[in-house]
Amino acid sequence: MRQVICTKAILITLGCILLSSCLKKDLYSGSKSEDGKEVSPPDNSGNINRYSYPFGEEKTGQEAELTIEFHSGQGIIHTPTVSIPPLKYNKSLLFMLTQDDCKQSAFSMTWAAINGKPVDRSDIKRKYYYDIEHLEADDLPPNSYTLGKTLGSTDGFGNEVRFHFTTTLAPEWDFMDAPTVVKKGFTENFFRFYMKSGLRWSNVVEMVNDGNAIAFHDLNTTAVNNVDSLIKHFGLAQQITNKRLNGRNIKFLAEPNGNKSYLQAALGFPAIQTMTAQTGADKLTPYQVNSSLNQKTLARVFVNHAAEVEQLVEKAVAKDATNREAVHIGVHETDHDWAQLLLWLNNTYGKDGKDILWFPSQEEYYEYNYNRQNSVISSRIEGNKLIMKVKFPSQPNFYYPQSAQFLLPCTYT
Repeated sequence: MRQVICTKAILITLGCILLSSCLKKDLYSGSKSEDGKEVSPPDNSGNINRYSYPFGEEKTGQEAELTIEFHSGQGIIHTPTVSIPPLKYNKSLLFMLTQDDCKQSAFSMTWAAINGKPVDRSDIKRKYYYDIEHLEADDLPPNSYTLGKTLGSTDGFGNEVRFHFTTTLAPEWDFMDAPTVVKKGFTENFFRFYMKSGLRWSNVVEMVNDGNAIAFHDLNTTAVNNVDSLIKHFGLAQQITNKRLNGRNIKFLAEPNGNKSYLQAALGFPAIQTMTAQTGADKLTPYQVNSSLNQKTLARVFVNHAAEVEQLVEKAVAKDATNREAVHIGVHETDHDWAQLLLWLNNTYGKDGKDILWFPSQEEYYEYNYNRQNSVISSRIEGNKLIMKVKFPSQPNFYYPQSAQFLLPCTYT
């Protein structure tokens, strides 16, 4: 019988696990009684039963092996070249979002919209916010609603992968330990949904459990141009974060207020492996990256309105994948318009659209690219079996050990 030779590209998933700053705003402290005096709210911040992923136990440097067995007479003639594609799941459009200033809306708007939770309609007269304790108790702002779906892309096998973004933290400020008030069914006033000074640790725990990322931003020092002082406060903020997030360290810096001293200090604080800034930074074209990007500063863009992001995405998509720059957006406050933007990304280029979009945090992209550049990959043929091996590098503070993607140009008979 005549042999038919054809070349195909197979995408294979190989599991690699063997297991206007908010700092200037006042914190709402409680509702008022009939005589006008403030009533101190209960301290609901210390929920000792809240699950926190054990980041301190995360393994790195794993080795994995995958074997594909072919039917008799359908084996491989030549050993294929095995490689990791420039973007995870073999996508062609990279989108990243970094939310500065440790904003409460990072939880109650950005995270909520992505995960199908209620979001506020952002009435021009009053915006409302909530905390994880409100969500768990079904005590939500009036007129809140959901987008009707979760937002993400697929992994190539039809499984949804949610969008992931970065929120900056303010570990040295007390407002991250602020109390919250839960009063389900109470409608006399909605003071408990007024904006707090920023994210609380309980909200952050929920966000990082879901795969979202964290970053350094402002530090609690008046010597903001003194590199030694910044390095000292990086250390203090790191200690607090590690304790509050069950062994999780920060390795990403989002430059605050265009202050280049932070970038200089980051180079003297080895835990910081990746950075972003608005000026003086490198534009990222994923299909042209040939280094690990360690301690490189990647460019991001701030926009005045969410609708402007659509134009940036469309401009990127107009180019072929090889020359397509990543779309990396910086934002402070997010509102209803931003929720609609995230929905548009899902419906146009995500799982309910063309499905060409990978939307990770910069931290997740950095880890993926680092593994892509530094993993040791081999393949061999034994009879009618194709055996592939990968040894991932051992790198500190890596927290995204999900499946790597391999693209195999294979020749079959």
